[in-house]
Amino acid sequence: MRSRATRTRRAATAPRRRPLNTGAVFWLEQAIAGEAGAVACPPLAGAASADVCVVGGGYTGLWTALELVEEAPDARVVVLEAGACGFGASGRNGGWMTSWVDELDGLADRFGEEQALWLADESSATIGRIEAFIGEHGIDCHFRRGGGLWVASSAAQVAIVGHAIATAARLGRGHLIKAVSAEEITARTGTRAALSGASIEDSAAVQPALLARALRRVALERGVRIFEGSPMIRLERTRPATVVTPAGRVEAGEVVLAANAWSAQVRELRRTVAVVGSQIVLTEPIPDRLRDLDWAQRGTLLGDARLFVHYAQVTRDGRIAFGRGGGALGLASRVVPKHFYDPATAASVAADFRRWFPQLARVRLTHAWGGAVDRAPGHLPFVGALGDHSNVHYALGYSGNGVGPSALIGRILARRALGTNDEYATCALAGGPPGYLPPEPLRFAGGALVRGAVRRAEEREEAGRDAGPPGRLAKRLVTFSLPPLRRRPPA
Repeated sequence: MRSRATRTRRAATAPRRRPLNTGAVFWLEQAIAGEAGAVACPPLAGAASADVCVVGGGYTGLWTALELVEEAPDARVVVLEAGACGFGASGRNGGWMTSWVDELDGLADRFGEEQALWLADESSATIGRIEAFIGEHGIDCHFRRGGGLWVASSAAQVAIVGHAIATAARLGRGHLIKAVSAEEITARTGTRAALSGASIEDSAAVQPALLARALRRVALERGVRIFEGSPMIRLERTRPATVVTPAGRVEAGEVVLAANAWSAQVRELRRTVAVVGSQIVLTEPIPDRLRDLDWAQRGTLLGDARLFVHYAQVTRDGRIAFGRGGGALGLASRVVPKHFYDPATAASVAADFRRWFPQLARVRLTHAWGGAVDRAPGHLPFVGALGDHSNVHYALGYSGNGVGPSALIGRILARRALGTNDEYATCALAGGPPGYLPPEPLRFAGGALVRGAVRRAEEREEAGRDAGPPGRLAKRLVTFSLPPLRRRPPA
């Protein structure tokens, strides 16, 4: 039996475990705390008119609005936001600003090499545009362009990362994605989870809520009218179109649906994406523990090549934000409470963090929160138009990578709403959904089975075992979709 003195000694040295701030989003807490004197945007009341009405006040909607007034300074632009700008996925994500250079193989398979290179180059250039925008408008969103470490944490992922490196080199983009050893990854980050990896040179870390709220500020300064607390409850696909809110309505020549996961409730888009959760845990500040690590000093991103990807960054005050995709599913493509906080998934993500960083086992986790991800079968966003008049434009399907690409998608949406027939408006992503998911209840039941099988397969692979036939099948089914629906020509 242990002595009372031993028990007392151990109790004195054990870390104090305060309860997690479950569901509290650290990014948003930090952003709102610094917003003294911010302009209020009350809900829409009564009738309004606009040249373009944007539904959604996150990254996609605000970048679209800014592009609209940049291209057409006299345009009357209204943004309707159901809650507060940036309080959806834009203020909850992992703060990863990445391009599609690591997706060149998939882009080339779908669109051909010429369009694949255009998309990859534009997504990379977009990060530079965002950096310039931040500097021009004096935005402090903790932007750090320290690149990213994309690691293989299982033998199956070694092949994935290696193929992406080889494809980029073959297509002349090898300077943007370079092989790194497991030893270098350990030296730079402290984790021993990697077997190999790649350094993606154009990536940047950002405090996502600070960026979203700054976009709101700049949009207001440029004359965009924003109404918060104004969800769309009905869309009239007429010319002009009408967006109806609980207390008002906006008549507009063009409408842009930019609510991402929430756009899946529009009937034509319901089967284009699966709405899944992604959860993040955050440590207490530990700058002294991270001082000698390169990724903390440079703001380098860290993630792996799983389907249910792990992703991490070190915040400017020395915390580690560590997340993982593949959380709760939303029935009928709905956003549900478990997307914002899921105790079981958060506990699993916390355990993954301890496995990646066992040397930080005694570090306290202070926050756990989540968000909704609009996962598309093709893993890339898509843009299209609805209605007989083609004056309702939409974009969704970011599949967890939207912080950087949303600015490119905003440019595409704005050009389409303005009728600009340029390379943005006509690019490969502007052809609508690549396919459709099965109808309910097959979509939810099948998605739950596939999600569970993929999770078990990836856990087996990380333990050094084979995924097995069910796991390999489940991984293929993640991208399964039915062919795009074809409208019958009029009789």
